Amino acid sequence: MHGQRNLMIDVLKGLGIIGVIVTHVYRGGTDPLAVFIREITMWCVPMFFMVQGYYMSGPENYWQSSWKKIKKNYIPYLYWAVFYGVFFWITAGEAFTVTDLILGKTALHLYFMFYYMVFALLCPFLYLLPRKLRIGTLFFMLLSNITVNLILEISKTYQMSIISWSGPNPLKWWGFVAIGMLVAEFPSIKRYISEHSRAFVCGALALFAIGLIEPYLNNTLGYLYNKAALFPLSIGLTLALAIYYSTENPWGARFFSYIGRRSLGIYLGHFILVDPLRQILNHDRALAALLVLLICLAVKEAKDHILQWMQTRSVQVSASN
Repeated sequence: MHGQRNLMIDVLKGLGIIGVIVTHVYRGGTDPLAVFIREITMWCVPMFFMVQGYYMSGPENYWQSSWKKIKKNYIPYLYWAVFYGVFFWITAGEAFTVTDLILGKTALHLYFMFYYMVFALLCPFLYLLPRKLRIGTLFFMLLSNITVNLILEISKTYQMSIISWSGPNPLKWWGFVAIGMLVAEFPSIKRYISEHSRAFVCGALALFAIGLIEPYLNNTLGYLYNKAALFPLSIGLTLALAIYYSTENPWGARFFSYIGRRSLGIYLGHFILVDPLRQILNHDRALAALLVLLICLAVKEAKDHILQWMQTRSVQVSASN
């Protein structure tokens, strides 16, 4: 159903990976600009999970499709997880375990891949359920996710230990996967939105504003992903961008989609550049973020050209023999 490449989705992924770079470059800053930027860029990870949910498919050819996802996404992640583990062990004396590699704890951004694979391997089985039961389960996932985030927000605000579990917690993210799956379940939603795009853009921006302003009013700035405001923030901005980049000739679409098609490689490799460039550029964070993106794109482009040359060379050698 979703086999064909979608320009709007690629754009969202491109903007999302830019946001991930920016939030890592601006991490640790306490000035108003850094705080504001980190609040906005919290939309990126939920958006990636919504996209994952939208493209979720049933368990047909399960083992083949699962192995394809493991080979394409998780194995490259493991290489980088080991690299980061060794790097921080050598430079900072931080030891790591096999469990840290599996859960994405050798660098602060790698947790995403663990949850991505959990959902990729388990959520297809939801399509074995009768449709009404599946939809009910998806709404349960969404509501339970909002509840968990609200509990975490209350816990942090009032210094209460309501949820003491500190291990993997899929409930923090599965609501966003459920949103994507629900949109895919009801194609009429997309048609209705496209027919009333102006009203939905206004509503989406209002929702985004609520999610962005509420932490300032409620003193929950910096509650990284542990607050209920994450839902209006990420849903509102994702919807507004999706509508705009579904129109004809939107600004920057080709460039952002180009980045989006390379988002996995950028995600895995960018973090190693962040701190060195921040120090070299004397904390010019905007320039550091731009250079991180450009270097990642250049490396990926060089890698693609080398692989293409090797493939062409191999074909030529085979033909000559």
